[in-house]
Amino acid sequence: MGLNITFKNIESTEAIKAYVEKKTGKFEKYISYPMEIHAILSVSRGEHVVELTCHAEYHDMVATAKSDDLYASIDQAVVKIENQMKKEREKKKGHNAAHKMSRRGEKFGQDLAPELPHQGKAKAR
Repeated sequence: MGLNITFKNIESTEAIKAYVEKKTGKFEKYISYPMEIHAILSVSRGEHVVELTCHAEYHDMVATAKSDDLYASIDQAVVKIENQMKKEREKKKGHNAAHKMSRRGEKFGQDLAPELPHQGKAKAR
């Protein structure tokens, strides 16, 4: 995992760099293939703005967060990227499962009970 951190209108410190590395390290549990992460940390009009860009296997995921606290902005952006990664992982899981099911055509649907057509409500007389 490659990590690039860019500071705009803010002084870079080792504490901030370590915090960003720690938080973006969580991404490895969602994606096993190599990825590049670019973090842009800036201050504009008194607000701390964090933009995270993650490029992983043909997918670009981008998240932007603003708040009065830099660490809170980092947390918000990381949560947004994690949600995007979870969604992508679930899509991929479903896609692979569909292919495995269609390859076993003889077993497809055998474990499902047949559905009867809707009979409607019976009128009480």
